[in-house]
Amino acid sequence: MAASDSLQDERDRIANEREHVANERDRVADARDSVADQREAASDARDLDLDEKEQQLANLERMLDERGRALREAVPDMVRRQQEAIDRSRDVLKRAEQRLVRAEASLQRSRGAMQRDDAEIQREVASSDEDKSAERSGT
Repeated sequence: MAASDSLQDERDRIANEREHVANERDRVADARDSVADQREAASDARDLDLDEKEQQLANLERMLDERGRALREAVPDMVRRQQEAIDRSRDVLKRAEQRLVRAEASLQRSRGAMQRDDAEIQREVASSDEDKSAERSGT
């Protein structure tokens, strides 16, 4: 019976060793599954983060497109308003130049009238001086 006991002990030992190896395999498989789950969770989190960033970039791109479109639409309107302001300024300048020409002509007429008045005054003074001289000579 000793042989059968030792044979049974050997079988028990081998069965225990198999069970230990099977348990170790299960533990390693569970660890692998846990690592795979962690990787998958990290990958999902990265994907969500990337999706969020992609959405933000898409929103920024849309906003930039809208701003660009608004600016392109505003530029012709701004150019038109600036051109209108330039045209109004030209009109004001033209009217001011016309007033200046009229004022210069009026000034020339006034100077001419003053010169004529001065000439007449000079003639009257000269005539008066001649009359006085004639009276003195005659007396």
